[in-house]
Amino acid sequence: MTHREYRLLLKTDTTKAQRAVFNEYFNYVYVIVQNRLGSCGQREDIDECVSDVFIDVFYSYDLDMFITGDIKGFIGKIAYRKATDYFRRLSRLPVSVSIDDDSEETFSAADDVQKRTENNEIRRILLELIDGLGEPDATIIIQKYFYNRNSREISQIVPLAPVSIRIRSIKALRKLKKMFNDRNITI
Repeated sequence: MTHREYRLLLKTDTTKAQRAVFNEYFNYVYVIVQNRLGSCGQREDIDECVSDVFIDVFYSYDLDMFITGDIKGFIGKIAYRKATDYFRRLSRLPVSVSIDDDSEETFSAADDVQKRTENNEIRRILLELIDGLGEPDATIIIQKYFYNRNSREISQIVPLAPVSIRIRSIKALRKLKKMFNDRNITI
């Protein structure tokens, strides 16, 4: 759905327009939020954040905010910012530790936190790079590697033949590998 299509539908039926945007972009928003909050939030936190993202999207359009270009980019930006706010808030919550814990477990817990933080940073960079691939490559990579969908299933989402999806995914992976090498990141 494009910005223009959404605007036209919004003028005729607000509920239908919001439902259409929600149905089309739910998976996209969920992946962004899940990757940002997966290490510190519960499923309820992720679901709440996704809901808040769509509330912000609908509220911004109701304010007649001027948006140029792609609605997906607008939604992605809101999702990333909202997930970052949640991440900061959830990361500040106090962690309770039992007095009976021995120091060995405490050190391993600190190592786990550092490892999770590094993994989250790599995930953030990965999503940023995937988004930089552009469409439809970004959608193909997310559907294939985040949702474990095959080329036939992805062809129902992206209007391409399964063979084209396989070829585009191979080329997109090569681009990602080059982007990672350019940033001196190894996985």
